[in-house]
Amino acid sequence: MRSFLRQFVYLVVDGRRPGTFDLHRINMSRFFRSPLMGTTVVEARLPRPKMTFYAPSSEDNISSLQFLLLDRNKVLATDQMGHAAIYDAGMNALRTAPPLSRPKYSPISVAVGHKHYVLDCSGDKDNCFEALVYEGGETSCGVYHDWRYHSLPSTPYRPGDIDAYAVVGGSDVWVSTEAEGTYSFNTVRGAWSKKGEWSLPFCGLAEYVPEYKLWFGISKKEDRNLFCALDLAAATSRRRCMAPVPRNVWQDLRPRKGWFPVTSSLVHLGSGRFCIARFFYDEEQIEAQADDDPWKMFAVFTAVEVRPCGEAGKGLEMVRYRSECYSLRDGSLNQWVL
Repeated sequence: MRSFLRQFVYLVVDGRRPGTFDLHRINMSRFFRSPLMGTTVVEARLPRPKMTFYAPSSEDNISSLQFLLLDRNKVLATDQMGHAAIYDAGMNALRTAPPLSRPKYSPISVAVGHKHYVLDCSGDKDNCFEALVYEGGETSCGVYHDWRYHSLPSTPYRPGDIDAYAVVGGSDVWVSTEAEGTYSFNTVRGAWSKKGEWSLPFCGLAEYVPEYKLWFGISKKEDRNLFCALDLAAATSRRRCMAPVPRNVWQDLRPRKGWFPVTSSLVHLGSGRFCIARFFYDEEQIEAQADDDPWKMFAVFTAVEVRPCGEAGKGLEMVRYRSECYSLRDGSLNQWVL
């Protein structure tokens, strides 16, 4: 019986009122009860929100929140001012958190050891990179443990959107942009270096699975955003670092006719099991609506497992389990899969 490193996946979407965001906790363990032979997608309702967040308003009516995962059951929420709070889903409790050194408008986060590295993708290089560490410290009230931020060297490339990122070798954080290529931050030395002019062949985060010594991610749009496996370590073992190429590619979902893809996310649940979340608009519904009507978005969560196959188990196969389709509120534009 395979064990889960994670039982729950968190989905944050726009709430009922403007400027609010609902956090839903989805139990993925029930998705893996039996493999599916066909391409069935079950219509389902999202579980009730575990928590609703809202950002403080501003004079120009610009308010925003960003969400990152800490550990398995803790969600960090930050607003446009850099203020932060941590929601512990296991305890169903909310606590304050230290503010960011500088607000992050489009952050990504990866864990290396006991540190969480937070990088802003919005293009502002000043204080865009920080490490979030749970550690002890002294105050006038004595010694206590809390989360603390440590500023890190800014990225050496020109500001631009980060298309892909991953942790390689247990200590290097790779980030990739179409215009600037791929860079690596060594968390031991605290220094950046360039890996190559090429960009990584996936989008978003690629997750490392130690059982197979491979990284798994979602291929780029031009490659149909398919579930794929890659060997990033092999790209660094050559004398001249070359662009990695997907080793295996699988189709986890056959979109229905008229489905227009918006974005995709991948979460590793442990032991080669994954949740793949895909978001769509209905093109036929869009064509039938008036220009000022809000678009309808829906999310499809699919459970898959990667297993050894072939001679001596040297190959890999994808086993597809349950898929559920959730209708989101009209006009929903924001989504985080954590």
